[in-house]
Amino acid sequence: MKIDLRLWWQLPQQLRFVLAGGYNTLFGYLSFVVLFSILGRRLHYLLIGLIANVVAVCSAYVVHRLLVFRSQDGWRNSFLRFYGSQLVSMVFGMCFLYVLVEFAGAKPVIAQGVVVVASTALSYVLHRFYTFRHQ
Repeated sequence: MKIDLRLWWQLPQQLRFVLAGGYNTLFGYLSFVVLFSILGRRLHYLLIGLIANVVAVCSAYVVHRLLVFRSQDGWRNSFLRFYGSQLVSMVFGMCFLYVLVEFAGAKPVIAQGVVVVASTALSYVLHRFYTFRHQ
C-alpha cells in the first residue's frame, strides 16, 4: 500500500509541527506507560522516565526530520542539535513554570498551559532555525 503525502505537504509547516508534536506527546506518554508496566517492579520510575524520554526523543527526531522539516542534513549532527533543542525547551519550560507559580501566583495547572504554548513556540523556532536549518 502506497501512502500519498501530497496533502500532508500542502499543510503549513507550523501545522505539521503541531500535529507531529501531538503524535510525539502521545508516543512519549505511551512509551513511559509500556516501560513502566514491564520494568516498574525492577527500576525506579524516574529511570524509566529517562529511558522513555530517550525513546520518545528518537521517535520525535525522525518524525520532525522527515514529516515536518524534510531535512537533508547529516543524521548524527542534526540529532545532536535536536536533542540540545529539546533540552533547552525543557529547561525553559521548567524555569518558566517555576516563575509563573512562585512569583506570579499562577495555579500550576494554568501555568503549565501557558508553558506548553510558549515551549511549543520556542521549540518550533529552535528546530526551524537551528536543528533543521537548511545549510
